[in-house]
Amino acid sequence: MNINKKMAAFALPLIAVSSMLSAASYSKQNCEPTPPAACNPDDCCRTYCLGPENYGVNAAVRPRTCNGDWVIGVAGLYWNAHQDGMEYAVDSKVQSSTPEERANIIDAEYLNPSFDWNWGFKAGLGYNSTCDGWDFGIVWTRYNGSASSHNEAENDDNHTLLPLWTNFSTNLNDKSVVFPIFATDIQTQWNLNLDLVDLELGREFWNSKRLALRPHIGLRIARVKQSFEIEHKGGSWSETGTAGDVAQSNKVDLDNDFKGIGIRGGLNSVWNLGCGWALYGDTALSIIYGRFHVDHDEMNRDTAAPFSKSKFFESKDTFRASRLVADLGLGIQWSSLFCDCQYGLTVKLGWENHLFLDQNQMWRVTKVGFLRDRTYSYGNTFSQRRGDLDTQGWTLAVIFDF
Repeated sequence: MNINKKMAAFALPLIAVSSMLSAASYSKQNCEPTPPAACNPDDCCRTYCLGPENYGVNAAVRPRTCNGDWVIGVAGLYWNAHQDGMEYAVDSKVQSSTPEERANIIDAEYLNPSFDWNWGFKAGLGYNSTCDGWDFGIVWTRYNGSASSHNEAENDDNHTLLPLWTNFSTNLNDKSVVFPIFATDIQTQWNLNLDLVDLELGREFWNSKRLALRPHIGLRIARVKQSFEIEHKGGSWSETGTAGDVAQSNKVDLDNDFKGIGIRGGLNSVWNLGCGWALYGDTALSIIYGRFHVDHDEMNRDTAAPFSKSKFFESKDTFRASRLVADLGLGIQWSSLFCDCQYGLTVKLGWENHLFLDQNQMWRVTKVGFLRDRTYSYGNTFSQRRGDLDTQGWTLAVIFDF
């Protein structure tokens, strides 16, 4: 192997994962670059090398060339998202034929949306500078998650659906009896739009002949947009007690949006196995300061002409807060140099997990009944459904440097 070509082994890609970088050729007529640390060739018949024998000075993995190297990377994501506090109903194993039976909670189960697997992508551009192997760049991550459900419970099904998010109440004349709200059909739809932009400054160095580390610092810009819709049909909405007993359907519409910017830092590692193969492990933490916008609307709609709508709940909540985000990744990669060591290619496959603390700030407002002076009255109960959001799944990345 000709070390005068200033080739380097592995370097971490700027999509928060490690990669192997190629060395840039140079002309002595234009500049006199500082030679990189000597590399030891791998045993395989390929253009690839391991770290220097003398690694006590933390030799940079990237070469010290005349003009540095550019890196571009793209990745396909197949992730799944989850969030705490999304229970929308109780499925109680009792019949709904009488109000007394509906009030009983027997062998009940809380119902949650079914979270789906969805595709996303990453795209990054970076530059490996001539300053002691420092690198800097930008990475954009885009992912859209979703979850949905559909539950039915007719009178003869021997179970009852008790909604948890509605502020609706029946207007029956008999005020001496408690009438729990129930539905025979509930549908939900949750959507997540996640955008992350990471600005990084890092340096990859040899910690041993086969282990390369890259600490990095930078900024993260985050947008986490959520919408949660719940539709109730039948049950109490078919027994409204209004004039003419017009059956209705119900819709609860909630939005939970967060935008912010904050500091981010972490450590990436490459554990070289030989022949271009390596294991990689990445970790990072960020604290994002931003603003929450939480909207909550609810309306009923007649199921017969003229299909009149009536909104009876509308609220907004806006506040600033800091949120902690944790990023973890683990996988395997293969790297190689080609075209006389002027270009590098890395292919990576791994599992990623991202945790966004306290992202669920939606309020659950329900109407309850109580007796006051022998008269049955209604009141509201408020509870904030605090919960964490997480995304996890497979990531396939391709990194090219030149």
